[in-house]
Amino acid sequence: MAIAPSPQPPSLVRGVTLAGATALVVGNMVGTSIYTLPASLALRAGPLGLVAWVLTAAGYLFVALVYASLGTRYPRTGGPYVYAREAFGEHLGFQTVWSYWFSAVIGNAAIATGVVAYAVGLSPRLAASVPLQFALAQGLLWGLCAVNVRGVVGTTRLQIAVVVLTVVPLLVLSLLALLAFDPANLHPFAPHGLGKIAVGTALVVWAYSGVESATVPAEEVRGPERTIRLGTLLGYALGTGVFLVTALAVAGGLPNEVVASSPRPIALLVEHTVGPTAAWIVSLCAILAAVGTLNGWILMAGRIPLSAAREGLFFRSFGAVHPRYGTPHRSLIIGTAIASGMCLLYFSRSLLEVFDFIALLAVLTTLLPHLYAAAAELLLSRRDHERYPPAARRRAHLTAPLAFAFVLYTIYGVGAEVVLWGFLVVLAGTPLYIWFQTRAS
Repeated sequence: MAIAPSPQPPSLVRGVTLAGATALVVGNMVGTSIYTLPASLALRAGPLGLVAWVLTAAGYLFVALVYASLGTRYPRTGGPYVYAREAFGEHLGFQTVWSYWFSAVIGNAAIATGVVAYAVGLSPRLAASVPLQFALAQGLLWGLCAVNVRGVVGTTRLQIAVVVLTVVPLLVLSLLALLAFDPANLHPFAPHGLGKIAVGTALVVWAYSGVESATVPAEEVRGPERTIRLGTLLGYALGTGVFLVTALAVAGGLPNEVVASSPRPIALLVEHTVGPTAAWIVSLCAILAAVGTLNGWILMAGRIPLSAAREGLFFRSFGAVHPRYGTPHRSLIIGTAIASGMCLLYFSRSLLEVFDFIALLAVLTTLLPHLYAAAAELLLSRRDHERYPPAARRRAHLTAPLAFAFVLYTIYGVGAEVVLWGFLVVLAGTPLYIWFQTRAS
């Protein structure tokens, strides 16, 4: 009597196209950051913040090249974790997935808070009610979680639509605002000294979180060898273009002290240069862009621990795939539940305090995976000659050290307090690593 073969476990669905991968990168970059960062930069660095934008863009070019290379050669779900484990083994692989997943999950609470903060500006009733703010954040988190559980195709289609509806108007309005550029607004150029470049660069890093996004759902990408590389580089280029045009328009269109004192600097610029209707459009774009970023990072949070869970370096339930939809549904739901719980801070702090507190924890824990990825690219290019032909090895010997040095510089720029928090987060994962290593024995 023949024995029936055991059923195969459900697999992920390859539904991410080049357009979807590019939109995932752009949407995860051009979200809440560009609408608020000009004010923070103006306050801390003045017009010198423009140099921080250019410096960060140049540094992240090498980071993007590292991820484009690694994602093409090691197309497995998990992104930075996959590369760190391949290069350095289980311990650094765990540190990477732990800090990266932590950053994504708590970052989603910050992004949801950003959406609520924009919406508060358009609704006096919402501004006066903390329970309504909390309910809106919950609706956003769980609604987008449901979209993600139902399939990667619907998620990426939503991402493409949001990117088109937000990036295009923002870019057009910023170009129109450039017509009112006044060089006098750039003086004094460095009111707080040239040393503030490091601080400005650390702030801009928040905007570039997500440049690695196309590598994380690698097993769901169609033609990953081509799509991951092109999606990463196209997303980086489009996001950088929007950042630089918008930052230049804001710095030249309004006096620095006006920008520094405004919670909505881009809307203020457009209202001043184009008109009130355009300012309303910018406010709407800010909300939609933040929703797109939240959608993309919920997708990311669900997939970051997938490979680690399958390999015994994370909670096993995070490796489960929905039998019908082909998505890591348990990982998505658990990650969303944690972000949802963090929104209880609304009842003890202001929205701005919540955003600052959560973002503080998220910034450094997303830099550590970049650091390990750059180091992994250099090591693997020297060790894995089958995947790295001579020309690729030569490129890696240039791009990986430059990416590593830049990320190290940005870690310095975020300041001692943030570094301390990030170090504590990494240490807090150590008991978990010990448990994962010994639970089978």
